[in-house]
Amino acid sequence: MASVVPLSLTLEVGGHHHATTVWALHIGPHIGATDQWLVDVPTVRWLLARVAAGDIGPIEATDILRQVAKWNTGCCYWCDLAAPSYPEALRRYQEMRAAWQREQDQMTAVTHPYLLDNGLVHTTDCTRCQPPREPGHPGCDLHAYTAWHSALQGDLDQIMAALREEARTTRRISTEELLQWLRQRNPAAADPRCPACAPRMPDEWNSD
Repeated sequence: MASVVPLSLTLEVGGHHHATTVWALHIGPHIGATDQWLVDVPTVRWLLARVAAGDIGPIEATDILRQVAKWNTGCCYWCDLAAPSYPEALRRYQEMRAAWQREQDQMTAVTHPYLLDNGLVHTTDCTRCQPPREPGHPGCDLHAYTAWHSALQGDLDQIMAALREEARTTRRISTEELLQWLRQRNPAAADPRCPACAPRMPDEWNSD
């Protein structure tokens, strides 16, 4: 599928500096896995004018066009779109993870005596339950980050919200949080207690 891609380009030839954003049309791979591009007319006209003025030769103009037909990230269209927000995503992730860790450090077996894992209630020392899960990572590299970026249309707030939600898969909860969760679940659902650790449920809960 063809896609219009903004590529940053600064031409420095013959003592002239020409900074522009080249709108190039990427029309897919050619035979031999070589990318095909259509470059916007103003850039081509400018290059031809430089050749006509003697600032550069035809070979140099060809090299410049070859440079234009490259991804800014050196990878792909999706990485080019995601690259500007990736550093901010990493920064916000570090802040979110640090806040999550501070919350974990403040929890005790008295204040948060239960683990909730995929709809099953456990004691905090249950061997069948995974430990509390921290927020998800936006991607160990730019290419991995593009999966989040493209799926959520580049909305960084939505990306961080989705990563934060991963911490809710397995989490420590208080008695009040457990009661609230029990009130919201389907009354006809199966017993939520882990059969291995058999947590003692709050007196306010009726399993019948």
